[in-house]
Amino acid sequence: MREQACITRPRWHFALQKGWINDPNGLVWFHGKYHLYFQCNPHSNQWDKMHWGHAVSQDLIHWEEYQPVLFPEEIYENDQRGGCFSGSVIEHEGRLYAFYTAVARDAESGLIRSQQCLAWSDDGYQFKKYQKNPIIPESPSGSSDFRDPKVIFHKDRWQMLVGGTSGSASDMTSHGRIYLYHSKDLTHWEYDGILYEGEDGEGTMFECPDLFELNGKWIITASPMNRTDFLPTVYMVGALSFKNCLFCKEGSGTLDFGPHYYASQTYHDRYGHLLSIAWLGGWEWMPWIEDHGPSETEGYRGLMSCPRLLSIRKDGRLEMKPIRPIEMTGDLCVRKIPMNGSLEIASANTGKQSLYLHGQISRKKSVRSISFTFRDDGGHMISLTLDFLFGNIIRDYHRADPWSRSGVKIYQAEIEGKEEIPFDIIYDGNALEICLFEGDYHVTSMLYPTKSNLRISLESKGGGCSLSWEEAREPGREVQNLGE
Repeated sequence: MREQACITRPRWHFALQKGWINDPNGLVWFHGKYHLYFQCNPHSNQWDKMHWGHAVSQDLIHWEEYQPVLFPEEIYENDQRGGCFSGSVIEHEGRLYAFYTAVARDAESGLIRSQQCLAWSDDGYQFKKYQKNPIIPESPSGSSDFRDPKVIFHKDRWQMLVGGTSGSASDMTSHGRIYLYHSKDLTHWEYDGILYEGEDGEGTMFECPDLFELNGKWIITASPMNRTDFLPTVYMVGALSFKNCLFCKEGSGTLDFGPHYYASQTYHDRYGHLLSIAWLGGWEWMPWIEDHGPSETEGYRGLMSCPRLLSIRKDGRLEMKPIRPIEMTGDLCVRKIPMNGSLEIASANTGKQSLYLHGQISRKKSVRSISFTFRDDGGHMISLTLDFLFGNIIRDYHRADPWSRSGVKIYQAEIEGKEEIPFDIIYDGNALEICLFEGDYHVTSMLYPTKSNLRISLESKGGGCSLSWEEAREPGREVQNLGE
C-alpha cells in the first residue's frame, strides 16, 4: 500500500484547478496580458478528448484560469482518443491565430487521422474555427503521427513546422521527422519538404517542434519519442535555408537532464526577450513513469514550468536562465563545507511553503564531486551529483518516491575544470527545477515528498568548498475561482 503524500498545489507553476494538463500550445502578449494556451482535459485527471485550456497573467508567475477556448466538437476532431491536439498561437494585425492538430477516427477505414487546423480570436478568450478546416489534410508520408504545428513569420511569409515520423512512432526502426510548409495568408499552405530527419537513436517521432533564431543561428527544438538516452527535450543548432528546405546541423544538446521537462515552446515577452515554457509531466510510454503521482487527490495532474530566458553562447550551446519567481530578501548566508562533509542549507514545509534558492559554490581543485540532495522526513530522496573527475552529471532517483522509477542516469557535461558553480533551485508544491552554471544545465522533476519537510543539503568529496546563497519563500497557494 502506498503512503499518502504530503503535497500542495504550486504557487509559481501554473496548474489546473481540476483536470489533466499537458503541452503548452502558445503563450502570447495580447491586449495588455499574457495568454497561455495548453492541452487539457477539464473533465478528468486522465488524458483523453483534448481541449485547449486558457490562463492569463501579468507577470508570467501568477496565473488566473479561464474557460477552455477550443473544444473537440467538430467531426474531424470528435474522438474519445483524439480532440484538439497541440499547436501554436501567433498574433497578426490585432487578431490571434491558433494552429492545432485535429485528431479523429476515419469513418471508412477506422484508422486515426491527424489534420492541421486553424481558429482565430479577436479577444483571446473566444475562438472561431476556420470553416474550411483542415488547412493541411494529411501527412506527406501518410502516417497518422503528424502533429503539433508551430508557426513563425520570416521575411515575407509564414513558415510552419509539423512533427512526424518516417514510419510509425511505435516502430523502433522509424526516424523522427520535422516537415516544413509556407503560406502567404495563413489559410493556404504549401509543402516544402522534410526540414530535419533524426538519426538512429534520436527518436521515432518528433513531438512539439519549435524553431527560432538567436545571434544568426537557427535552433530547432523537439520532444522525441523513444529516444535511446531518454532525454525529453532536445535542440539542434545550425544554418537554415527556407528556400531550399535545408537545415545543416552544427551542434546539438538537451534543454533539460531531468525526466519531466517536455514539449518546450518559445515565445517573446512584452519587451522582446525570448523565453521558454514546458510541461512538467510525462507519458506512460516513458520508462521512468511508474505513475502520475498523487496530485490527483487534489483534483489535478500536470504543471507548467517556470519561464526561462534563452540565449546562445559563442560555441553554439543554448543557455536558459530561470526567471526569478520572487524577489530575494538580500540576506546572504556564507558557509564552508568540509572535505567529505555535508551541510543542510534549507528546508521547506511541503504543505505550506514554496522556496527559491540562488547561490554559488567555490570548490578547491581537489574536490572530486559535489552532490545536491533533496530528502523528505520519510526517507525518500533524490540526488544530483557533479562529477568533476569524469565530467558527468549523475541523476539518482532510485529512492525518489513511490511514484517514480527512473533510477540512476549519467550524462556527460563539460564541467571538469569549473571551480565556480552558480546554482538556482526552485521548489514549489510538487515541482523541482534546478539550474546550474548560469543556465548551462537544468534538471527538472516532479517531486512528491511523503512527509511534511523537504531538506536540501550539499556534500563535497575530495576537498572542501565555500558556499554563499540567499533564499526567498512564500506560503502555498490557495485555489481561486475561475475568471469570468
